[in-house]
Amino acid sequence: MSYSIFSPASAPYLSGAGNGIKPRDAWVDVMRVLSMLFIMIQHAPMHYFPMACMTRAGVFFFFMAAGYFLARKYAAASSPVPWLNWKKAALILCAYVFWIFVSMVFFGFPSTLAGWVANMGIGRVPLGGVLWFLRDLMVFVLISGILFRIPKGCLAVLCMASLILFSTEYSDSLWFYHRDMACNVIHPRGLGAFALGMLLSRYSLKELKDMVGKVWVYVLIVFPAVFAWEVYNRVHESALFFCMGVLWMASCSLLATRYLPRISSFCARLGPSIFFVYAAHILMYQFLIWLGLPEGNYWIWGLAVPAVFLTLSGVYFLLGRICPGVLRYIALKS
Repeated sequence: MSYSIFSPASAPYLSGAGNGIKPRDAWVDVMRVLSMLFIMIQHAPMHYFPMACMTRAGVFFFFMAAGYFLARKYAAASSPVPWLNWKKAALILCAYVFWIFVSMVFFGFPSTLAGWVANMGIGRVPLGGVLWFLRDLMVFVLISGILFRIPKGCLAVLCMASLILFSTEYSDSLWFYHRDMACNVIHPRGLGAFALGMLLSRYSLKELKDMVGKVWVYVLIVFPAVFAWEVYNRVHESALFFCMGVLWMASCSLLATRYLPRISSFCARLGPSIFFVYAAHILMYQFLIWLGLPEGNYWIWGLAVPAVFLTLSGVYFLLGRICPGVLRYIALKS
């Protein structure tokens, strides 16, 4: 997979440079796989609430990564950066509409215009529940040129305001529960994560990795305490939790690349399929439930989560061999 807003255009190491494929950084891809696994665990019908916090930290990281790599691309561009990135936003819209229609095949087509509007995520959670991320990302990518052009100090203020002011318990109605519907609005906290990624784009991946390498011991010690406090004492996760959660995943991924090179290399090779897995995993869960897989069983679904991940990754790479051009429009492959 070449450059996309979710992944690096090039990387310090990982096999592929010798066969015409741009090398990727295993550290970043392992982070993406770890984030995706947390999201899949939360969405599995096991009803384990504390994992919801790590799910949201995983989505927070995806927004950060999108902002980071898009800003790095803008900084390296020889032509002027457009104020509105219509081209990339249109590609995301294609993927969004495609997965909405695929979800309708599973859940049924609406019989009214209002139903179609609701299924498309206009004022309601998009059909399937997880595509709100893609809807919000489409908006952030569209205005990314504006965010890139504004002074860094102003961007930092916007980032802090979005993360801190909208990470309080009073903003709970703007996040996952808006009255009785989830993700009805484009939440400023996602914009804050996207802006934070753009702010960090001044540093290369190697520099960021070196920073994590200096603090990983402290992160692994402190984060469990932050996690326990947030889960059992707060209704709403704080900006501190999300940033610490991303640092924790970055630390775990760094240790994996150092001490488990074969496992991390395997996980990293799955990195390009992350968006496809994200968009399709809920549909796969529904298919397994339809086949009779019992809901609520931790052991069965604990095994099903990695199996679904590997199956969907396999489908992604199979499509890459059969019709690679299609992945550009349904999986944001460049």
